[in-house]
Amino acid sequence: MMLLNYIIVDPNPIRRLHLSQIFKKIKTLNFIDEFSNAVEAQNFLDYTTVDLIFLSAKLPIYSGFEFIEKLKDPTEIILMTEEAEDALRAFDYNLSDCISPPFSLGRIEESVDRIERKIKLILSQLDKTNDFIEIKHNLKTEKVALDQIQWIEAVGDYVNIITQKRKYLVLSSMKKFLERLPKEQFLRIHKSYIINLSKVKNYSASRVNIENKEFPLSRTQKKHFRLSVSKFQ
Repeated sequence: MMLLNYIIVDPNPIRRLHLSQIFKKIKTLNFIDEFSNAVEAQNFLDYTTVDLIFLSAKLPIYSGFEFIEKLKDPTEIILMTEEAEDALRAFDYNLSDCISPPFSLGRIEESVDRIERKIKLILSQLDKTNDFIEIKHNLKTEKVALDQIQWIEAVGDYVNIITQKRKYLVLSSMKKFLERLPKEQFLRIHKSYIINLSKVKNYSASRVNIENKEFPLSRTQKKHFRLSVSKFQ
């Protein structure tokens, strides 16, 4: 059975309690935490990965949509709102779903089931390739498709592996982790960053862009980078 780790971001404590009582009845949902504002939720997500966010459109400090724009990792999001215009914006943001009160078990089950099918389809497509790397994450060994890795960044004695779906914090030096990756596809362009050359959108003399995030390009790697990235353009 697939478990979806989720958080609730909603300013109303009574509604958070009501929602948590509903979610307990859905066996595939696994509660991680709840937050009353976007800032606390954002700080939490900087260090923790979840599969699903139940997000209120109206939040203190900054709105649910502003929160979505600040997210570093793509995550399934179910927006909660009473405003029809928010539902239209949810479609534009390609969110998983948009639900309005009163929240019913049947409606939420339908939404969660659709998300499960989507994730299973993605995983089944990944299983069709043998290009994986095994990592130890959260006390268990997981397989990560090399083609899904966008970049790797140094975090002290760890490396943070950023994929299209989530991120993994792994105990390793950058040098040792780079040795495990195919040299023709991955390049260390800076002491703090290894990138997947196939994910590069554009670059300049000093910067490399992947998924609208810019990375510094060290002077010593400029020539090597240009020769290597040309194979993927």
